[in-house]
Amino acid sequence: MARLRHVLLVVVMGSLVHAQGDETALECPYPEGQSVNSEGECARYSACQWNNGVCHMNSNSIAGYRTTAAPTPTPAGFQVMLEKVDQEVTLFDGDIQQLMFEVINHEEYHIQIKIYDPANARYEVPVPLNLPSSPASTSLAEVVVSPAGDPFSFTVSRVGASPGKELFKLVGPLTFEDQFIQVTTDLPSSYLYGFGENTHPSFRHTFTPRQTYPIFAKDQPVGEGFMAEYGHHPYYVVVDPDTGNTHSVLLFNSNAMEYSTFTLPDGRPAVTLRTIGGILDFHIFTGPTLEDVNKQYSQMVGLPAFPPYWSLGFHLSRYGYASTNEVREVRERMKAMGIPQDVQTLDIDYMERFRDFTYDPVPWGDLPALTQELHNDNLKLTIILDPAVVIDWDNYPPGQRGKDADAFIKWYSDIYIPSDQDPTCRDYVIGYVWPDTKTVFPDFFKPSTKAWWKEELNIFYESVAYDAIWIDMNEPANFGTNLDRPFNWPSELPDWSLKCPYTHWDSPPYPTKFIRVGDNESGRLSDHGMCMTVNHTDGVQNYMHYDVHSLYGWSETDATFKALQEIFPGKRPVVLSRSTYPGSGKYAVHWLGDNTSAWSHLKMSVIGMLEFNLFGLPMVGADICGFFGDATMELCMRWMELGAFYPFSRNHNAIGQTEQDPGIWPEVAEVSRFVLNLRYQYLPYLYTLFHAAHMHGNSVVRPLFSEYPTDLTALDIDDQFMWGTGMMFAPILTESTTSRNVYFPQGLWYHLVPGFLAATGPSTVLANAPMEAIIIYVRGGAILPYQEPALTTVESRQNPFGLTIALDESGSASGELFWDDGDEEHAMSETYFVTMTFAANTLNLVVSNNPAPMTGLNLETVRFYGYPADPALVTVNGENLDPSQWAYDADYSVLSVTMSAPLDQDVTVMLS
Repeated sequence: MARLRHVLLVVVMGSLVHAQGDETALECPYPEGQSVNSEGECARYSACQWNNGVCHMNSNSIAGYRTTAAPTPTPAGFQVMLEKVDQEVTLFDGDIQQLMFEVINHEEYHIQIKIYDPANARYEVPVPLNLPSSPASTSLAEVVVSPAGDPFSFTVSRVGASPGKELFKLVGPLTFEDQFIQVTTDLPSSYLYGFGENTHPSFRHTFTPRQTYPIFAKDQPVGEGFMAEYGHHPYYVVVDPDTGNTHSVLLFNSNAMEYSTFTLPDGRPAVTLRTIGGILDFHIFTGPTLEDVNKQYSQMVGLPAFPPYWSLGFHLSRYGYASTNEVREVRERMKAMGIPQDVQTLDIDYMERFRDFTYDPVPWGDLPALTQELHNDNLKLTIILDPAVVIDWDNYPPGQRGKDADAFIKWYSDIYIPSDQDPTCRDYVIGYVWPDTKTVFPDFFKPSTKAWWKEELNIFYESVAYDAIWIDMNEPANFGTNLDRPFNWPSELPDWSLKCPYTHWDSPPYPTKFIRVGDNESGRLSDHGMCMTVNHTDGVQNYMHYDVHSLYGWSETDATFKALQEIFPGKRPVVLSRSTYPGSGKYAVHWLGDNTSAWSHLKMSVIGMLEFNLFGLPMVGADICGFFGDATMELCMRWMELGAFYPFSRNHNAIGQTEQDPGIWPEVAEVSRFVLNLRYQYLPYLYTLFHAAHMHGNSVVRPLFSEYPTDLTALDIDDQFMWGTGMMFAPILTESTTSRNVYFPQGLWYHLVPGFLAATGPSTVLANAPMEAIIIYVRGGAILPYQEPALTTVESRQNPFGLTIALDESGSASGELFWDDGDEEHAMSETYFVTMTFAANTLNLVVSNNPAPMTGLNLETVRFYGYPADPALVTVNGENLDPSQWAYDADYSVLSVTMSAPLDQDVTVMLS
């Protein structure tokens, strides 16, 4: 308990000082938005004060809470009781009069802060977290709470940190009402990243002017405003550019929320967090590097799933394939153009009347045969499934079996069941999506639903031997909610739609900015989705949709992944999910949703890719060439150049749009062949990064500042990115452009192809980028393993290996390579791992774990970038090479060595 006594000593003796007048920057939230701002409107809320045309929160001593006693120790931290200062002061009523503030220490780098009602249990997120059974013996953070009797405030700081560098510091009053919770913190710097899933014009958040973003899962196509999209990730990262120290914060809450970025009167950056349910449950990670917080966060929410090797190949898809024969035509076009491909994906076209677990017997009648043809070609098949199930019980066996299992979402109370409810649907919630029949929705929290879902997946697999499942529309989406009729409702039928009652759940006192942005046609939380007054159950506890709406995608992903584990025993499942939540990375691949063929969306895809690597979902990418709209040849070419290096690389577009698969334009085909061959060549490096992500929680795609956190230029770069620490990409993101400025952080940087030194950083260089090229660099000091590419990963995995060795200023480099069978789940003792170092003119490859997966594969090419001279002698494992086996390019300072060294044993290459 020594550590806890230290923390408590700090708490008792600490004093909290806040800048006077901070509250004047704490905007009072109007349910209708700030457009209604006026002195009279402000006066409606006793927690607010009108001052010089601004309606802001009242002081903490009036509108907040006070601490009532000294801290009470607990086995993992301490608790402090709080009470409302003035019971009559409120925003939207329902204030919780007494609260518990609790500090829970976990790992030394991880502290949890909970604020909740100790007298009445409130909803808490049921997603499991990986938390230690007892706290670590030391802590890197300390918590200071205001003394008993004072207005409540607290700070979380690094041990020994200087003032102004607090990780979290309450500014102004805490508001904690039944359906509205608000807390503000200032930040140790303005270098703020994360929060999602919503549209961001830049990776780094801005603070002036004030911006407010909603977070609540919604079927919302990618836009260019402050709109919520498919997932729910209230998680952010802050970098201190003076020290490089990085920390992150998760607000573990799934209710509708929003956050605002702004500055306090003295210029300090601040964030206000608002949620309309649950509790405040903060998890703070101290880093101190970006990769540290990535690992710390992922280890808590769940380490990312390890993708099978084939899933790192290129995926091709579209909504709008008319038949199996059209898929065959596209496939033949890809082969004729020599463009690598590993996965063919089918959207809802293959289904009979858009019904899950069916295929249309006419245009898709030979789908099983097509599947076998793809498998014969070493391709995999991904099929889409939507959660909605039609209520045509007599003619749709999956639906009847689901009904028998009582698998569907119900109304929370019988009083909400519509008067026109189909009596065969019991108390199920009825909606309408893509099928031409009304639908019900599985409750994936429920054990019997999971069992039914697994059985339907298994039954369909016996007909169509798919390899991966794509789950879409799982926010969940429902068309036309609260409107007269869905957009696709049959014109010959009377108007109808799912209509939500006007309860305090469906129409909360503060519905958040969610209702005022994006395609919110009804201006309600349930727009395009479920009513808030529907019920979910895990068989023990009931949950209102108001609380767990944003967990629906997570629950379906969990059920689907675990079902596939049983259908494909011993294999790694691939589940592609649109809606995600913290912890989804354990199961999910994610794409960034229904984007548009626009240059701005090309740029935003880089930001989304960087953000989801923060969120613990490194297998991520955007629809290459865009989903909506007709891509121009130039845009598609540039997008293929970028998309070839998304972790999840898929070209996909919408029905009714011009075809955009890489073989359509000869010019795009040529570029696609080049960049995808380059991707396939370096898949061993990418695969090794995913191994580290799966084992430790590392990111795969990284911002430049990941390695250079005190580099002020790097901290603002969001049009370049890295694979791990070794490769940097600088794509062209603007139209009619054949050059761009590239920023190089400190060190040596080489062109990946052909290998000469591009720049010594820190520097900015104008780089040429003709239409057929993407700019890729290797960082000095990196060793990148590669394999000769082929049209599929099945073939490329049989090819010889090579190494790209980019020397740093000392003439050294290092790297590693992980290898296994590419598909199976296994113990680490059954895998291959080799560390690679080059120093003092000697390359050493040292094998650990099991060499068997590498048996029969040889190292045949090693390329040294930045090597100073032509060597007189090269030896491999003590044997002299013939001089014809190496070549030195003095103009580029590139040494190329060929050999044949088995990789299932240690290798030593000496240059002299």
